[in-house]
Amino acid sequence: MAEYKLYCLDRNGQITRRHDIVADDDAGAIEAGRTVAPTVDCELWSGSRKVALLPTNSAPVLVNPPQAKFA
Repeated sequence: MAEYKLYCLDRNGQITRRHDIVADDDAGAIEAGRTVAPTVDCELWSGSRKVALLPTNSAPVLVNPPQAKFA
């Protein structure tokens, strides 16, 4: 499980509220973000990694996919 932050934005791109999300992966966090805030534009973050933009009326835009981990 990973921790994510969903930042909801106003029309000027300013943060209006934050939601904490715990999910198995980025896809699960995106789905949860869409459920938590379906009517506002949001940014999804995992620590210092911006994961995706979640625009209200279009598909999520992946920003920084997780890097593969090599042993």
